[in-house]
Amino acid sequence: MTVTFTNEGDIFAAGTQAIGLALAANGQATATPFATTLHDRYPVFVSEYGKRGRAGTLLPGSVWLWRDAQPWLVGLIVRETPHSPARLRFIEQAILALQRDWQREGLRGLALPRLADPPEWRAVRDMLGHYLDAPPLHIVVYEHVPGG
Repeated sequence: MTVTFTNEGDIFAAGTQAIGLALAANGQATATPFATTLHDRYPVFVSEYGKRGRAGTLLPGSVWLWRDAQPWLVGLIVRETPHSPARLRFIEQAILALQRDWQREGLRGLALPRLADPPEWRAVRDMLGHYLDAPPLHIVVYEHVPGG
């Protein structure tokens, strides 16, 4: 895997096989321009996300791969609710699950948003570099996602 960090560009136009999303376990999202764009582009995903959250099948620290879209969507469950902070332990568990399963899942390229708020971002950035920085999975991390 190779991790590249950028502050430029549109994560939805990254051209990667998959886009990662920092999600809440309860299946709800905050009302942001990013969430609106996600809903507009992937309404079936958003509906399924809500159903899974209400059913309690999205566990904090897990990864949920949605292949019914182009690009694929990779949900990293890093919050319990949309208003709670992303927990470092949940982020680390999701990153480790990604590290463990990417090859079996057929993942070749992934665009990720910043997975935590600024106070925790440095630790998460270091985690990404530590766990995921080895070829051949290419990861682009968008540190600034407008409306994210």
